[in-house]
Amino acid sequence: MLDRARHPVFAALVLALSLALAGSAFAGADDKAKSTQSEGKLVKYDAATSTVTIKITKEGKGATPAPGLEVKKGKDATFRVQPSGSVLARTSVAINGKKGEITDIPEGKTVLVYWVKDEKDPKQRFARKIDVILSDEELDAKYGVDKVDQDEE
Repeated sequence: MLDRARHPVFAALVLALSLALAGSAFAGADDKAKSTQSEGKLVKYDAATSTVTIKITKEGKGATPAPGLEVKKGKDATFRVQPSGSVLARTSVAINGKKGEITDIPEGKTVLVYWVKDEKDPKQRFARKIDVILSDEELDAKYGVDKVDQDEE
């Protein structure tokens, strides 16, 4: 009887310890996962240095950037990119929600860039994801003008 009483207590202790260890592991992963979202226009993509330069129109939301890495509205900001490789390591690009390449983004295009402090160089920014924002005119051309929109005119 005494052994049976200890078994559930031991199992609960092991479970509590496992959850505590998993929680601390997830906390570390959470810090890594937090990114800042900024909006701007693509100035240029430099394949030689694997960087993109964005003229910031909205500074961003999400994680607070590390000191010295903040972006300013109206200023150019440079982000390191990794155009190829593992899905976990590379910069992913989405154009209208579909997978694209950095080279598919025309200069002057409005983009959302999700970025973090660069692990390779803490004084730089790394773009994890770049989403291309289509204008209303581009959406109309691609999908046609809604009948509701035509009735309003």
